[in-house]
Amino acid sequence: MIKQARLSVTGARSAIAARSLIGALSLLWLLALPAQANELGDLVRNGDAAAVTSALDKGAAIDEIDGVTALYIACETGNAALADLLIKRGADVNLPVSWQRTPLYAANKAGFADIVKLLLGHGADPNQLAKGQTPLHVAAETGCLACVTYLVEAGSDVNALTSNGSPPIHLAKLAGHDDVVAYLHGHGAAGPTVQPISPRLASADAQSGKDVFAKTCAACHLSAPGLKVPKRANLWGIVGRQKGSQGDVQYSSSLKQAGGVWSFEDLNSFIANPALTLPGTDMSFPGLADDNQRADLIAYLRTLSETPLPLPGK
Repeated sequence: MIKQARLSVTGARSAIAARSLIGALSLLWLLALPAQANELGDLVRNGDAAAVTSALDKGAAIDEIDGVTALYIACETGNAALADLLIKRGADVNLPVSWQRTPLYAANKAGFADIVKLLLGHGADPNQLAKGQTPLHVAAETGCLACVTYLVEAGSDVNALTSNGSPPIHLAKLAGHDDVVAYLHGHGAAGPTVQPISPRLASADAQSGKDVFAKTCAACHLSAPGLKVPKRANLWGIVGRQKGSQGDVQYSSSLKQAGGVWSFEDLNSFIANPALTLPGTDMSFPGLADDNQRADLIAYLRTLSETPLPLPGK
């Protein structure tokens, strides 16, 4: 009986030892598995091309997302050689990660023009939205002229708008990138295409325009003579007034440099899309697309005067 018990204990110990050995071998086997997506990303972030190649050879999933992809990391860190390697091994150049960010977004955000060129040369979409912006918006705001040039040459829409109505040239102007502003001006950046408003004004409804003003303008603008509130321009007498001429208002340099007076048609274009009409404006308003609403609003603005300007043709 005692001998059998001892044999049983010995057997149990042997079984435990065997299981421990199997566990250790299993751990070693797991460690030898191909790198997972996050491990591949770490290798890319470390710039280890040989290790990245080895991981891919062992079957690492090149486009698996663990927050970001390996290609996204290569693009945001400026490693053109690794970006090229990943693309040649099949990485999707248009695959978005969190917040719809793309490899092209990452390269433009950091100003890596060589990677922007590489991505575009391998089929990256120059107009794919990321965080509500096109790649050209990102490059223009960053101030990377070479990035902007590559994007425009690849077909980026120079007048594309963000959700709040901003074109790339507006973001470049706000950031003080005059070289980018000049390039975009020379490559098709232009104000909104709107129909002349003058023929509509005779039949426009100023009362409806007052309602439009209350909903879209009153939060930032005043409309009575003599009123002064910091940072709120008074639109009393705006029709026919010199642009940027209210002494107690800090106007944008764009408006100061615009010159001329606020004619009916100038107001029409500006209200249709401030940022597209006057890049660099402080006016954070996407614009009023409806022709009739603009006509009604301008008809109302005309009434904000002791001596309203005559209607066109009168």
